[in-house]
Amino acid sequence: MGYRLHVAKVYKVEYALDDAFNYKCEEFHNLLSACDATYTGESYESDFEVTKEDWRKVIDKLKHLYDLDDNEGEEIKGAVDDLASTTDEVIHMLEYYLDNAEPDSDYLHLSFF
Repeated sequence: MGYRLHVAKVYKVEYALDDAFNYKCEEFHNLLSACDATYTGESYESDFEVTKEDWRKVIDKLKHLYDLDDNEGEEIKGAVDDLASTTDEVIHMLEYYLDNAEPDSDYLHLSFF
């Protein structure tokens, strides 16, 4: 039995619902970092992956923002403000991306372009 390299046949990028995060790549990375989500790449990279588990963690923290300790809550609120969106708008978009992500993958692959 061999240990062979395989390649994916389908890779489909879907566009966002609206322009909530347009030109906000670094700010989006700041939100992920403020929520302690692990992602591939650096804070300025436009192509990166986040595990679905960490993505859900970000959504959960946003939904329970006022239950967090003051420092963590303030950092996350600041990151949301930098996105020029409300917390509810950010939650809605993150849930949309999760619901529409590749079901057979444990990651969300995201690209700003």
